[in-house]
Amino acid sequence: MARTPRPSPATTSERRATSSSVKRSALRPDPVALIGAVLALVGATVLPFVELRPNRLAPGSLESLSAAGWFAVPVVLSIAAGFAAALAPWPALRRAAARVAGWALIGSVVWALGAAAASLLEGGPDVARVSVGGGAWLMLAGAAVLVGRAEHAAAIPVLGVVAVVAAFIWGDASSLSLAREFAGRADSFWALLRGHLALAGASLLAGCLIGIPLGLWASRNARVRAGVLAVTGVIETVPSLALLGLLVVPLAALSAAVPALRELGVRGIGPAPGFIALTLYALLPVVRNTYVGLAGVSDAVKDAGRGMGMSGTQLLKRVEIPLAAPLIVDGVRIAAVLLIGITTLTVFAGARNLGTLIFEGLGQFAPDLILLGALPTIALAVLVDAALSALGRAVTPKGVRA
Repeated sequence: MARTPRPSPATTSERRATSSSVKRSALRPDPVALIGAVLALVGATVLPFVELRPNRLAPGSLESLSAAGWFAVPVVLSIAAGFAAALAPWPALRRAAARVAGWALIGSVVWALGAAAASLLEGGPDVARVSVGGGAWLMLAGAAVLVGRAEHAAAIPVLGVVAVVAAFIWGDASSLSLAREFAGRADSFWALLRGHLALAGASLLAGCLIGIPLGLWASRNARVRAGVLAVTGVIETVPSLALLGLLVVPLAALSAAVPALRELGVRGIGPAPGFIALTLYALLPVVRNTYVGLAGVSDAVKDAGRGMGMSGTQLLKRVEIPLAAPLIVDGVRIAAVLLIGITTLTVFAGARNLGTLIFEGLGQFAPDLILLGALPTIALAVLVDAALSALGRAVTPKGVRA
């Protein structure tokens, strides 16, 4: 009868060392989830939860989480769940628990904000406002850290969205000053949002139509590569407001000299300077990533394609572009997020978008009006980043992904 070989002493010691290291890592708290839980705890205990103001502009009194009454209990339980997630013994359990705790904290904070607003405004003047305090924002930041700790965190859980929406429909979150600012500017808000998306989207499309061919050309010609990357790099270093200012005067002169361009909307004041500036800013990430992606295709893969009888065009379509597609999409993603933020500054050149609300709020010293423009801009950037990241994973060939 054949004897079963005994494991060597070295193999046994290696297994024991691996097992002990796994146990130590399981007992060690998750630092990222712990940071999120600590941020939420500091927000709940140290900073004010809401601010009661006599009107939309005047400063007011700061109130703690206790102003939410019994609605503060789910917030405290969610923070405790965040600490439990950070200390969970298994990594998979940590990630799942962190995600649940994060979204539970987001929903409970929004409900608590509504409850605090309803309680503080009861019996007061109609012009009184309740604004979100620093503690609530810090708790939401901690919840974002907990949610981001989980894998595939971009896939927003349905229950989390339902909890937030329900707080505005059936709860009292609509009593918050931010919600009342939105209610008073609903028509103009949607028009400004469409203007924001149109300007950023058109500029991104133009940047891709120009930048991808330039990146392809740069991957084929060393002299072109040096010039294109240098010029796009210099453009990226020019401050946004300076570039807009440089474009206003020549565009005004051009529209005065060519009336047909003025009829098309090409003027010194309006969306035209913003469109040109945003298109220029989109070029560097698109050009660079296209060049890097195409240049990164190995010569062995190209030689294999040529050996199969592919022409240069076929090799580009069937081999180089599919392999470079993830990096090209990543460049488009970087450009998209960049443009969504810079679009807010084009209001100085006469464009109408979410930046209008931000700068009107700054002029009136109205923090909730500032947030009405800033928060949707941030949300747009996050959503576009998540969507294009998913697109990048989808276009990555299975072999490369593995």
